[in-house]
Amino acid sequence: MSMEELELYNEIGKNIKKRRKELGITQEELAKLTNYSLSFIANIESITYQSFSIAALNHIAKALNTNMISLLPKVSNLENQRKNLKCEYCDYETEIPIELSEFIKSIKEITHKKVRLTCPTCHKRIII
Repeated sequence: MSMEELELYNEIGKNIKKRRKELGITQEELAKLTNYSLSFIANIESITYQSFSIAALNHIAKALNTNMISLLPKVSNLENQRKNLKCEYCDYETEIPIELSEFIKSIKEITHKKVRLTCPTCHKRIII
């Protein structure tokens, strides 16, 4: 894992901790609300490397009465329209929620890498 990716996880962890403290809940309470282990929550909030899925981030955001965007670093100028993703191989097209689009944008900004997805229809790589 690159330093940029570690920074991304650490910044999200800091934002989770900040929001949790704003709500006045403990790590133990957040663990119970999300059905994740205390060590998982503690590792996310610390500078210890802890990867997690978008689904886990979404679940934590909901438990903190917020959305994923508010937990992401350096997010600005949220667009009011949804984005479409189209596979150039098979013309599969889908609408991407704003939150996911901004999440991908943040990953690209921090890691300075393109994001690779797999088309659910033809199973070829889509590079964003």
